[in-house]
Amino acid sequence: MRNHKFLFVFLFLTAGCVANRPAPLPPVTSSDEFFHLIATRYDSLRNQEVRASIDLTIDGVRERRASALVRHRFPSDLKLVVGGFGTVVMAARAQDDTLHVHLPRENRYLVGHPEDVLYVLTDVDLSYYAYDRAILGLPNLSPLDVSRVVRFEPGKENIFLELQYDLYSRRLWIEASTGSLREERVYHADGQLVSARILSDYRWENGFAFPRRIEIHQGEDVILIQVKSRAINTGLSDEDFALPIPKDATRYDIRR
Repeated sequence: MRNHKFLFVFLFLTAGCVANRPAPLPPVTSSDEFFHLIATRYDSLRNQEVRASIDLTIDGVRERRASALVRHRFPSDLKLVVGGFGTVVMAARAQDDTLHVHLPRENRYLVGHPEDVLYVLTDVDLSYYAYDRAILGLPNLSPLDVSRVVRFEPGKENIFLELQYDLYSRRLWIEASTGSLREERVYHADGQLVSARILSDYRWENGFAFPRRIEIHQGEDVILIQVKSRAINTGLSDEDFALPIPKDATRYDIRR
C-alpha cells in the first residue's frame, strides 16, 4: 500500500510538470515560420519579478557580487534595484526609452537612453540585444528581422540563424526542440567578435522557458546574472515601480 501511495504521488507530480511545459517546437523549414513561432511564444507574458545575483567584471577586474531585484511590466516598464549587505547601490527605472538611475552613495541622478546609461555604468553595450531582454534573458527577435536573415540552417539539435545589419551581424544558436536561445554572437563588419551572450540552465516556469544563467562577454568586460527566483504574471502595481529621486541629487544627462 505504501509503495502504491508513493507511485500515485510520483505520477501526479510528473503529470503536473509535463502539463506546465509548452508543446515542443514543431519542425521549421523557413525563417518566416521560425519568426512567427518565436514572436508568439511570449504573447501571454505580461509581467515578471526576478531576484538574482550580478557579477560585473570591468577590464578583467571582478567587482563585488551584488543582489538584484528586477520588475518588468509589458511592454517596456522596468524597475531595477541593485544592492548588497542591506544597502542600495543603484535604483533605476526605465520607461518610454528613458532610464532614470539614482546612485545613493554619490547621490547622483543619471538620465538617458537605457543602453547609453548602462554602458556608462558597466562598460558593456547592451544595444545589440535590447537592454530589457538582455537583463531578463529573452531573445531579441521580431518578425521585422526576417528581411535581415542571410543564413537559416534548421538542424535536429540546433537552429542556426544569421542576421545582417549595416555595421554588424548577429549569429544565433537556438535549441531546435524548445526554441530556446542558447548563444548569440555579434561580429563587426570586419569579422571581429565584439559581443557574446550565453543563456543556460533553462527552467520551465508557468509555461515559459527562462534561463537561470545569463552571461554577456565583451572583451574583458563581463556581466553574469544568476537568477534565484522568478514570479510570472503576478500582480505588479504602479507603486512597485516608484523611483523617488532626492531633490539635492546631482543630475547628469547621458548621451553617447
